[in-house]
Amino acid sequence: MKFFTSFIFIVLLLSGCGSSSENTSEPTKQENQDVNNSQNHSDINTTDVSADDSPCENNYPEEVMNGQALYNEHCKVCHASDAKSGLFDIRGTRKVDIDTAMEEVPDMVELNLAENVSSDERILIAEYLNIIRDDPDVEFAQECSNSSLLTKASLGSRLFFDTNLSLRKTMSCSTCHNPGNAFVDARFKDENTTNPVKGALSVGDDGITLGGRNTPTAMYAQFSPEFTKNSNAVYVGGQFHDGRAATLKDQAKGPFLDPAEMMMPDAQSVVNRVMENQQYISDMKILYGDNIFDDMDQAYDAVAESIAVFEKTDTFAPFSSKYDRSKLDKNDPDYYSMSTLEKQGYEIFFDTNRTNCVLCHSINSKSESSNEVFTNFKYENIGTPKNIEALMARDGSTNKTDLLLGGRANINDTAQYGKTKVPTLRNIAVTGPYMSNGVFKELRTVLEFYNHMNGNNDNSLNPETNQLWREAEVSSTINHELLKMEKLSEDELDALEAFLKLLTDKQYESLLKE
Repeated sequence: MKFFTSFIFIVLLLSGCGSSSENTSEPTKQENQDVNNSQNHSDINTTDVSADDSPCENNYPEEVMNGQALYNEHCKVCHASDAKSGLFDIRGTRKVDIDTAMEEVPDMVELNLAENVSSDERILIAEYLNIIRDDPDVEFAQECSNSSLLTKASLGSRLFFDTNLSLRKTMSCSTCHNPGNAFVDARFKDENTTNPVKGALSVGDDGITLGGRNTPTAMYAQFSPEFTKNSNAVYVGGQFHDGRAATLKDQAKGPFLDPAEMMMPDAQSVVNRVMENQQYISDMKILYGDNIFDDMDQAYDAVAESIAVFEKTDTFAPFSSKYDRSKLDKNDPDYYSMSTLEKQGYEIFFDTNRTNCVLCHSINSKSESSNEVFTNFKYENIGTPKNIEALMARDGSTNKTDLLLGGRANINDTAQYGKTKVPTLRNIAVTGPYMSNGVFKELRTVLEFYNHMNGNNDNSLNPETNQLWREAEVSSTINHELLKMEKLSEDELDALEAFLKLLTDKQYESLLKE
């Protein structure tokens, strides 16, 4: 039995993004290099740690360090290997179990991001795993594997996956932004779950408290501009559904102190938890100066900045979907040719004579660029109904109305009531439940809802409830002009849904429903 358990552990460990990944560690060496080469992220502040000030204290054989580098490249995007706090604990596992599992893995699963892993490379990974089972502190030397590059991104990635930074040490940023599920909360979505809202709202560090809104994906959030009111007096950008965090760095500060999320009492408590980790202390002093911990506000700011820089890496914006690949040269081996149904959906999406999709979900007029993020970062009210079940589960009543943008204390504008930030459509097919309150479970329901709201007043039914659509949570600010669109047939909705599925990044295509 022990052999079977250990074997399954290693298989899961190396299976990539197909499973929950709440304790993944820092980006791969290549990702850090990509970050350093990015012209848009000059604040990453790469530091070359010299031998004199290196945090690396364990002198492991080169084979082990090479195995660690291979592990980082092929496995660590979704699976942490830190035996003290990782997703799996392999302490005490027999060496023969690890070796056997490594031999069998290529025949059972496809290693994440790996096109070909040789037998010699598998042996090196196994050697590294064998060290971890006996010496969890090998991760102390993680900045030493084949490279001495220390970046704000690599620090931020470790903070992003660190459950020690929540009150009861059960949550990290990745709990609600799971890299194995397009950086949304993958918990409690199964129909058989005992969670009362089926993933519409996230559960906090105490395992009981429900958050106020559905968790948005962290993917492509880096492209949202700083929250502002533009020259046309229109609010644009920011983070969260109501834009209350102006930047990614501001957003990163929020969940730590939110009483429905990580529940830390104050910023000082977060910094204290960071300082429990000697590696964090060393790295932050290298990146931010020896005096970084002399001022609590500066230290907390540095923690948030590091996480934000990590969220600006290609891990969060791979642009690897079939849609992107359809824009490649036809002779490119990665080129994807749309099916007839997908092409029809593409044409419907971009045809402003039939739909208004691109008025909100496009930056480029025709979106021929593969770097289209499918949102204009503005705020709209499309008449989303209340999530009665979520309100009852959280508050015990349905009286509360979410005013979203207009309800923010520093805005308090009735003209903005009920307006929510237009989300990216990238990975939309795998990031449900949908809307700011998670009221719809399926993408098709969202499309049916738009078809219902197009002004025809057809008395159609919500396919998830088989009842009439509920009234809007806030009706006074619904953008009816935006919703005036041609009513689509079921076949046309099929086509539009097929196109939206094309926006799923390659590593998440396995999550798509047929």
